[in-house]
Amino acid sequence: MEILCVPVGALQANCYLVWDEKMKACAVDPGGEPGRLAELVDRRGLDVEAILVTHGHFDHVDGVKGLAEATGAKVYCSAPVLPIVAGSKGCPASGYPIASVDQRQVQVVSDGSTFRVGDLKVKVIATPGHTPGDLTYDIEGHLFCGDLLFHRSVGRTDFPGGDFSQLLGSIAKLVSLYDGDTPVFPGHMQATTLGDEIAFNPFLSGLVRRG
Repeated sequence: MEILCVPVGALQANCYLVWDEKMKACAVDPGGEPGRLAELVDRRGLDVEAILVTHGHFDHVDGVKGLAEATGAKVYCSAPVLPIVAGSKGCPASGYPIASVDQRQVQVVSDGSTFRVGDLKVKVIATPGHTPGDLTYDIEGHLFCGDLLFHRSVGRTDFPGGDFSQLLGSIAKLVSLYDGDTPVFPGHMQATTLGDEIAFNPFLSGLVRRG
């Protein structure tokens, strides 16, 4: 499995391209610059079959429509995010309008859902707190968590629907399911591991890592 982090958009949110040996790929949170992402996909020879949306803030979904149209990829999101990516509802944090994806191209997923992208197994984990519809995607044991957890920080909960206690509960859920050396790929900043964050993240005192 190969992973490429591509910061996009005004807030430079992390979009991840993840692919297998046959170049079958998924894009996690294309939050802007869909033309640039499409060019990169073509240059790398990737066949993007899935776009995985962790949550509905504009810096994570603003490029979904453009990349979906360029690649024909199916879009995966939670039920609360569906009206944002495939309807007329704007970003809940800012009211920023989001270009609508054809709903026939969207697959709603929930906690425990699994599917494959080429040879890659993807598992869906509901991790609300930053927003009510947050998802974390486990791609072959690598966690793509959007704005749930960052290197030495956690996601904001002062936006509509945010809940700090719920966010900490979602992180505790991941800690209960995965070993400490599990890689975490957040929506901003650099990659980390669950164990490092339990050990050094000041917001997570009291949590105990699984292994």
